Amino acid sequence: MRSSILTAASSLKEYSIPINGLILLIATLFIFVFDLHLPLGVAAATPYVLVIFASLWISGIQFTYFVAALSIILTIVGFYHSPGIILPMNIVLFNRGLTLLLIVCSTVMVIKIKKTNIDMSALLTQTLIDPITGQKNRQAFETELDTEILRCERYHRNLSVAIIDIDHFKLFSDSHDRQYSNDVIKKISADIKTNIRTSDLFYHIDTDVFAILFPETELSEAKEVCEAIRKKISIKMEKECTERKITTSIGIAMLGHNDSKIDLCKRAEDALLISKSNGKNLVSTLPEVASKDKSHVAAILSRSRSDG
Repeated sequence: MRSSILTAASSLKEYSIPINGLILLIATLFIFVFDLHLPLGVAAATPYVLVIFASLWISGIQFTYFVAALSIILTIVGFYHSPGIILPMNIVLFNRGLTLLLIVCSTVMVIKIKKTNIDMSALLTQTLIDPITGQKNRQAFETELDTEILRCERYHRNLSVAIIDIDHFKLFSDSHDRQYSNDVIKKISADIKTNIRTSDLFYHIDTDVFAILFPETELSEAKEVCEAIRKKISIKMEKECTERKITTSIGIAMLGHNDSKIDLCKRAEDALLISKSNGKNLVSTLPEVASKDKSHVAAILSRSRSDG
């Protein structure tokens, strides 16, 4: 049921721009017909300006150019096809010239507004993306964690949080150049990303720290997936970094009743400290749950998918 609703919403969004554009085109033609049925010099086609500003409804800049060009053409055509002149010709020409000027000015204003919105959207996206891995950063993590907590509390769903720390990374980075260290971060990030669901939310929140939000996932299920991630990274890094083996320590917690964001993250960080203090290269949870020896594929597929 939920999948059908999401599909329908996606389809509606896909066709929203053509529908909105069609409405504005119909409005433009209606203004033209309205102008033709008034004595020349009265309407002067100024309502076209409203249509141009209404093109803010549609994100594309090209459509605003199209509506502006169409409005100019129809304004000129209306001059030659309107009924008899009831005002002096100099006033009629002044009105039409003023209309064309208003169309041009409103088009310039709308285009600038749209470009500003595009620039702001791009800037906002950049502030939420980590430049090294291309994944979302700490700011995005904190914002989306608030959203997920509210959603889970409203619909009584599970939410697990995992904090992943690269063991001894400072020592590793001190003995290698920055580019090589960044490459290792990228590889670990890619390995984690390929071992979680598309509905799981992944973040690079510090130099050597990652976080995962597991919606619709219990603590034991999140631990199975994180165990698979830990093993895969350990095996892969042992082959690629022979001089100093790279491992990960992971702490996991699940949202509890009346938990705040701070409570949840603190519990995940405490679980991470348990992994660190017990020799590293471990996955720990608070409260503790037993591990099951499953392959990483089975671990991913075994989790509930009530969001699908």
